[in-house]
Amino acid sequence: MTRQIPRTASHFCGLVLCLFGVLGCGGGDNVEISLLPVTGTVLADGQPVANAAVTFAPYGAQVGRPAYGRTDESGKYELAFVDGRPGCPPGNYIVTISKFAQPDGSAFPANVPPEEQTAIGVEHIPPQYSDPTKTKLLAEVSPQGGDIPFEISMK
Repeated sequence: MTRQIPRTASHFCGLVLCLFGVLGCGGGDNVEISLLPVTGTVLADGQPVANAAVTFAPYGAQVGRPAYGRTDESGKYELAFVDGRPGCPPGNYIVTISKFAQPDGSAFPANVPPEEQTAIGVEHIPPQYSDPTKTKLLAEVSPQGGDIPFEISMK
């Protein structure tokens, strides 16, 4: 003997499935995020900081994902969103600047495995800029994007 679902229950299930189909059930990954060009220069005691990671992490009422950049030899960076697209959403950010490198400050060669880098690497930027729990650096990305420079002290 088979049991049939009452007609109202089957209609309700059909309605729920239609709503999931129309609205989606993902975590918002299909939402198009507006990214704005954000660049800047990182100077330490007036000198460019080369090969440093610059991270903008949303804070306060703002939710979202971080944007990242790496400084070149002249200390210039350009942010890219966590998915690799260039730019950063508008909003307020806690910023960290980190230069985890060999003890002499040079970058690790590409063939050095991450576990070895962790074992011998040194953070060259003071914790008030490099530690996400201690940084005092804040930035606001305007609806136009723009240039956001940072001047830090190594003392």
